[in-house]
Amino acid sequence: MTWIIFKFCIGLVVLLFSTQRLVVLAEKVSRIIKISPLIVGITIVAIGTSIPELTVSLISILKHDPGLAMGNIVGSNIVNILMVLPVGILIGKLRIGTTKTQKNAFILLGATIIFFLVQFINTVKTITGSILIGLSILISYIEYEFGILGRTHEDQNRFTKTTKENICSNPLIWGIFLILGIIIGGILVVDSVEVISTITGISTTVLGLTLTAVATSLPELLTTIYSQKDHQEKITVGNIIGSNIYNLLLIGGILTLFSSNNMIQIKEWIWLGIATLGFVAILKYYKGKKPPRIIGLILLVIFFVYIFTQ
Repeated sequence: MTWIIFKFCIGLVVLLFSTQRLVVLAEKVSRIIKISPLIVGITIVAIGTSIPELTVSLISILKHDPGLAMGNIVGSNIVNILMVLPVGILIGKLRIGTTKTQKNAFILLGATIIFFLVQFINTVKTITGSILIGLSILISYIEYEFGILGRTHEDQNRFTKTTKENICSNPLIWGIFLILGIIIGGILVVDSVEVISTITGISTTVLGLTLTAVATSLPELLTTIYSQKDHQEKITVGNIIGSNIYNLLLIGGILTLFSSNNMIQIKEWIWLGIATLGFVAILKYYKGKKPPRIIGLILLVIFFVYIFTQ
């Protein structure tokens, strides 16, 4: 058991380091092309921090363990809202945006509803999976248009003050090495979780909803801490919104293509629904404001209730 825990930790370290460096590289590129921090968080950073979920889900599918893959998707979305968001509220001066943030919150809500309905509608999975993936691509394009529009509107002052940045001479090669690190880390994590499941008797679905969900949400957590330190608080909110959207539509779409059964109990869907609705309500109510720290504390309490009731 000691070796399995060590293996899990090694895989997690490789996964987190590779993801974080990839996110840093993506942030620099995005600032050079002058895109709003919120849009950067929703697209480039969100995709980068969602790679662990994608890796774990793909490896789980290849190992014929769709329960772990589905549990990881749903659990990660819940953890992003109940663990990552409150950390951002408690450690920094998190201010909610006034325009694009609310629009994207409703996009996330719509994506959650669509993903939920897909799991219970008896249709050809190749079609529904393709639709989910197609929606993720469409949303990426919409976010790009939001970013372009913001250059001449609410983000205009930000970019007139932006200093010139340099990136490494071979970002493509560096990016390939980082992605390989993420894949290797994902393989180690999945293998370890499956062995832990065998030893403890806890299903991989439950472990996906808890242990793996927390593990693969650590890049979002690190990005939250990192962005607060650099006064890029909009990246925090954008990263949570974007990561959850891509978890459901892109990764969920891929999972739907290869899996015909819904492995999640109704209580987990209720948790996902409550967390998402609460997140949207916070973004709506505190529009243009800083959520009080009591909100962060309440979310953390709910997070621990979620973990200990699985």
